[in-house]
Amino acid sequence: MRTILKPLAVTLIGLFLLSSCVQVKTKRGVEVAWQNHLVEGLVKGESTRKQVMDLLGPPSQVISLQNETALYYLFEKAEGEGMLLIVYNRMEIDTRYDRAIFFFDENNILTDYSAHVHAHDEK
Repeated sequence: MRTILKPLAVTLIGLFLLSSCVQVKTKRGVEVAWQNHLVEGLVKGESTRKQVMDLLGPPSQVISLQNETALYYLFEKAEGEGMLLIVYNRMEIDTRYDRAIFFFDENNILTDYSAHVHAHDEK
């Protein structure tokens, strides 16, 4: 009986040591420089591309369209936790995207925009 218990105990201890917990936190993209109340001060038909870039900094992406350009700002933030076991793995990750896009005509005048920052992330 003793010869069976010893390998079983070693196996159980080994499995326990191979299990682990995981915490995940990632941030990618342009750091959120805009806030909903900040971009609401921009005026369609009056604000310029330079004013937007002075206000928000360089965008994540510049998109060239037929007669206009768009500045796209994106910030991704993910947080999560998980449990890694031999037989069962569990991960829970909450990813949020704060984003803003600004459209400009051929004269670099703002024609339209939209922005979204998660309320609890807003500074």
